[in-house]
Amino acid sequence: MKKIALALGAAMVLAGSAQAGPACEYLRNYVALQSQSGAELQMQDQDGACRVQNAQWSTGASSMLLAFDELVLRDEGLAAFSDQQEIPQSMELTVSGIYVLTGLLPGQDYVMRLQAKPMDFSLKYKWDSASAQLYLEQARLRSQSLRELRIQAQFEIESAAGRGLGVDELEQAQLKSLSLYLDNQNLFQSMVMPALVMNMSMYEDPRPGIEKALLAARTAVQLMPDSVADRGSRDALLAFIAQLPAPDGRLTLDIKMDPPWSAALLESGMSVDQARKLMSGLSLQARYATGQVPSTYIWLRDQLRDGLRLLSLRQAVASH
Repeated sequence: MKKIALALGAAMVLAGSAQAGPACEYLRNYVALQSQSGAELQMQDQDGACRVQNAQWSTGASSMLLAFDELVLRDEGLAAFSDQQEIPQSMELTVSGIYVLTGLLPGQDYVMRLQAKPMDFSLKYKWDSASAQLYLEQARLRSQSLRELRIQAQFEIESAAGRGLGVDELEQAQLKSLSLYLDNQNLFQSMVMPALVMNMSMYEDPRPGIEKALLAARTAVQLMPDSVADRGSRDALLAFIAQLPAPDGRLTLDIKMDPPWSAALLESGMSVDQARKLMSGLSLQARYATGQVPSTYIWLRDQLRDGLRLLSLRQAVASH
């Protein structure tokens, strides 16, 4: 009787794992998620997606944890993923109610969660191997207190044409276009500047280095010809730079690069001639607005803008 019960239990486990969708299988096998309560992590297949609630993920940095209320990962793009691949060829992910916790003491985590303003994050990308184009359809970070950072981009990776995308190929990516929207309220000050200062030196005054970088940025914008950016775009960039390192407005930036910008070249630095060549093929439009905007208007505007950009990206993918 005991053997029969064990056999039935094993069969139920196998049946449950066989029914798990591609997204749940991916999270279970390749992402080290844990339940916040210490109980067994619960994953639910629902409407073509995997849903995980009240979980956490270790960042690998000291004892820092990212806890979240809910994660939803779509099945699309993960059905063909295997151990032979490094990166899924497409992904659509949303995470809501994100908290940064210490993971050291329960009391610390409780206080941090109580004081924190949770964030939401979404990511959607698609690799088109036939055209060797990587479309970052959206990467968005937003919260009530930090407002919003949203990025869309298109990359060309000729070395990976006709096959799957790997980590090594990402280093060969060339940036063709970039759209950035920054609706800032402490986001720049709370996330970008601390990371920048930590990369400089925590034992030296960072202000001289930051002022030098801002001066270089202002000079570069002022020297932009009309073929790169019109006067309105230059004025918008200068207004944004003038408020750094604590901007409080809304920056919209659309850039096209021809020829594309190599990620490896940008990381390693470039000569003056190389910089001039890159700038000669640059087309930039910028807008910067300050003052309060009604929240209803922001919501309607963002919904319309996202819909139009998603439609244009889909048309671009279809044309290839």
